[in-house]
Amino acid sequence: MKKINLIFFIPRFILGGEGKSITSLCKNINKNNFKITIICLNKCHYKRELNKFCKIYELPIQRTLFAQNEVKKIIKKIIENNKKNIFISSIFYSNALTSIFQKKYKNLKFLFMERTAFKELYGYFGIYDFIKKIIIKIIIKFFYKKADIVVANSKRVANEIKNFSKVKTTYIYPGSFYKIIHKKKKIKKPIKIISIGRLGEEKGFDVLINSVKNISQDKYKLSIIGSGNQKNNIFNLIKKNNLEKSVKLLGRKNNVMKYIKKSDLLINPSYFEGFPNVVIEALSCGTPVICSKSHGGIYEILKNQKYGDLFENGNSKSLENKIKKFINNPSKLIKKSNKGQMDLQRFSQKLSAKKYENIFFKLWKIH
Repeated sequence: MKKINLIFFIPRFILGGEGKSITSLCKNINKNNFKITIICLNKCHYKRELNKFCKIYELPIQRTLFAQNEVKKIIKKIIENNKKNIFISSIFYSNALTSIFQKKYKNLKFLFMERTAFKELYGYFGIYDFIKKIIIKIIIKFFYKKADIVVANSKRVANEIKNFSKVKTTYIYPGSFYKIIHKKKKIKKPIKIISIGRLGEEKGFDVLINSVKNISQDKYKLSIIGSGNQKNNIFNLIKKNNLEKSVKLLGRKNNVMKYIKKSDLLINPSYFEGFPNVVIEALSCGTPVICSKSHGGIYEILKNQKYGDLFENGNSKSLENKIKKFINNPSKLIKKSNKGQMDLQRFSQKLSAKKYENIFFKLWKIH
């Protein structure tokens, strides 16, 4: 059987959850059946890992909208000598762009990946972003139906897409888990709290900092890993509340697992979230988690609150109460974490890749 060409269009292939998930998928796909090409704008931050088995195009273009002609040229070059090709797009703006030239190629199937909880996205955008809301609704309702299939990263997100559009939709959990790491469960005060993510408005670090300002600083140490355009605002909030001794911004780190393993508690305070891989990474090494009630895959990861605690989205007082509860009696949350560690196989990298392979074969009716 001639290999099926897989063409990934990832506009922002940067360090983070999406980049990790795509990299994991490409690594674990069977190279005897599939040939992989990646198209991204500017720099691919996972190039060193992917270069061995992927052809990578880094287009010197800032905006997805302006990449249309260059992407078409690459597609034409790749598919001209192959009858079976699949174009895989992620993020709704690139999905919309892809749908514009969907009908042009008969030997090309289209798969859209989606990781955003739209209902929550609408709630997050303020009144001045109403135009963005309208654009998102149009993309989902009219452009997504042109895809051969949409693959969401959680059941919850898949159901939201089905409510907006009649496109064929399924879900596959990203391959986030690869091994269990055992560590000592003894917790000494001050407890070591960690939070990881891009320093953007939607990540809720303001909620996190406001949640610890009324907790005695000798009871905790909070480390925040990540970089982004809100770094100065977050630092100023730390300074405003005189938290410099207990709250530290560590910047971007390549090996976050090293820091998670050393921590007693991971907090994910995002206003909205697709599928927080870092929560699975925390559970894999037995680190308890507290997360916001975002509309993405967090409920499925934690089986509601079976494997971790949830606080009211955007509510710093709700998070403060959860942290105090953990400081005073960590054993309950540790037990939840231990149970969650035993149920991580559903997020394995190989299982995720296998499910995607099955979809690729079905798109071309290969059994």
